Amino acid sequence: MEQNADIPIYVQIISGTILSVALVNLLTGAVRFVQEPRTHKFNALHGLWIVFLLLSIFIFWWQEGLAYSSVVWTFELYLFQIVYCSTFLFMTAMLLPESVEEYGTHYDYLITRRAWFYGSLIVTFLLDIGNVTIKMGWNEVVGDPVYMTMNSIAVLLLLGGILTVNRWVHLAIAIVFLAVTIWTIVG
Repeated sequence: MEQNADIPIYVQIISGTILSVALVNLLTGAVRFVQEPRTHKFNALHGLWIVFLLLSIFIFWWQEGLAYSSVVWTFELYLFQIVYCSTFLFMTAMLLPESVEEYGTHYDYLITRRAWFYGSLIVTFLLDIGNVTIKMGWNEVVGDPVYMTMNSIAVLLLLGGILTVNRWVHLAIAIVFLAVTIWTIVG
């Protein structure tokens, strides 16, 4: 199939739609902590992950917007893009479910379901390596030891989070992820 000049627009539309739904879920879930404080008790861990995901979606969307026109789009790359965007939607749904009644609190829910949340973050980091490779070239990935080191450390931290229920470890992981994300924006 030949490259059509309109394809990047269609890819942007579907990517934007998926990311928009992720943002709506994230913001709606965050607002519930204010609207329903009895059933949605705020905790620092959720607050950190909410801000992290919000900033991560903004960064991803911005970087993709810069790269759309420079990519030769194929159906396989289009599917890859949909899967990658969908990981953000999955993470927001895992972080902020509609109900946590059977778990007691949002914190207890997240700790119980941490393998799903951290696992989806791991998948997102691995897909990002593929995304950078596809859109910027293999040399950008291999030629940037900081990028690969940071992704490797991120995956190791998330694996550590899957293995422990220690509150302080989970807070530390969220703080590190948020700090690196902020550093990415300002640095």
